[in-house]
Amino acid sequence: MFALNVLKASGPTKDGKVGTGSGRNQPCWCGSGRKYKHCHLGRQHDQPLSIWDARQGQQKILSSKICLHPQAGESSCFGPIVRAHTVRRSADLQAIAREGHVYHPDSDVATLNRTGGRIPAKLIGVNDASTFWGFCQRHDGDTFSALENEPLVPTDEQAFLLAYRPLVKELYLKERLIETFKMLRSSDRGKSLPRQVAIQEYVHISSQAAVSSLRGLRAEKAAYDSDLLAKEFGAIRFLSIELSGQPDIVCSGVVQPTLSFAGDPIQNLTNLGTQLKDIAFSILATPAGGRAVFSWRSDADGVCNPLVDSLLFMPWSAIPHSLVRFALSELENVFFRPSWWESLSPEIAAALQTRFMHGVDSRRGIGVGYAEDDGIRAVDWEVRNVRAKRE
Repeated sequence: MFALNVLKASGPTKDGKVGTGSGRNQPCWCGSGRKYKHCHLGRQHDQPLSIWDARQGQQKILSSKICLHPQAGESSCFGPIVRAHTVRRSADLQAIAREGHVYHPDSDVATLNRTGGRIPAKLIGVNDASTFWGFCQRHDGDTFSALENEPLVPTDEQAFLLAYRPLVKELYLKERLIETFKMLRSSDRGKSLPRQVAIQEYVHISSQAAVSSLRGLRAEKAAYDSDLLAKEFGAIRFLSIELSGQPDIVCSGVVQPTLSFAGDPIQNLTNLGTQLKDIAFSILATPAGGRAVFSWRSDADGVCNPLVDSLLFMPWSAIPHSLVRFALSELENVFFRPSWWESLSPEIAAALQTRFMHGVDSRRGIGVGYAEDDGIRAVDWEVRNVRAKRE
C-alpha cells in the first residue's frame, strides 16, 4: 500500500527528477495527513532520531498519571496518583527479594539497542517493580484491600481483583503504546526510502492492531467495572494451583491466548473485527508456599476453559514447568528470586531468556511459546492441590 503511495507522491516529473512533481502538494504517502513536501520529502537527509531521544520520549509517555477507577473524578478521588503494584509488593516481591531487589526482563529501548534486540534480566528495586500510574491513593487502597490485606484463598473477589488490576494496567499501557506510535513515525528520519516505507508500514499495521486491542480492553474493563461497582463477583471463574515452597518466580498479567497447552487453536489474534477474550494469570507467594491462579469472566469460557482443561489433563508433575513457560512466554510483568536466577546453568538461563523474546522476536511465532515443551526444568515446585470455580 505505502509503496504505491510513494510513487504517487514522489514519482518523477517529465525531466526525471524524483519528488519534484505535483505530488509534492498531495497528502503524504505515510498517512500523516500532512502534505508530502512538509512530511517525507527529503526525509532521508534529516537528522536520525537518537536512541536517547526515543528513550526519553517513551519514559515521558509512560509517566502519564491518571486514575482509571470507574468513579474517578474530583469528588471521588483523594490523594495523589500512586505507583500501583500489579504484583503485590509486600506479599510477593518482598518474599523473593534480596536486599530489596529482584530480577526482571529488561526491555528498555537503550538496552535493546545495546544488546541488538536481546532481552536480558537485570536487578531492579521492588519499589520500582510492577508499577503503573493508574489509580489515585484512595481508589488503589480501597479497591484492592481484599487482595493486599487478607489471606489469599482466593475468594471470588480476590480472583476478580487478580484479573482486574493487570487488565487496568494493560489498558493503561495500550493507551500509552498508541501515543508511542506517534513518536515512532519519526524514527525513519535519515533512512533510505525503502527503510522509510518498511518503518511506516510496521507502525501502521502495529497501530491498527493496538487500536483494535484497545477497543476490546475498554469493553472488557467496562464489564469488570460494572461488577466492581455492584460488588458482584459471581461472573468470575478461576483455577487455583497450590505449589510447594516459596516460588522463585512471581508474576501478574492478562493475555489473549491463542492455543491450549496441548497446542490446539482456541482463538485467532489476526481477526481484528472480533473482540478477543482475556485470561489473567498470576504466580503469588503465600505463607505456606506459592499459588498460581488463572482467572477470567464467564463470557470468556469458550476460550479459557479449553486452556485450563489442557493444563489439568497433564500429569501434576508437568504442570509447574508449563506454568513457567506460560509466564515467561506471555507476560512482561515477571520477577525472579535473585539467588535462583544466579544459580541457573548458562544453558537454562539462555533458554529462559529466549522466552522473553517470544512475540518480540519476529523469528518466533506469536502465541505458541507456552505450548512448546523445550525440556527445560528450571523449578522444583510440586503441585499440592488444585481448586477451581468453573460455574
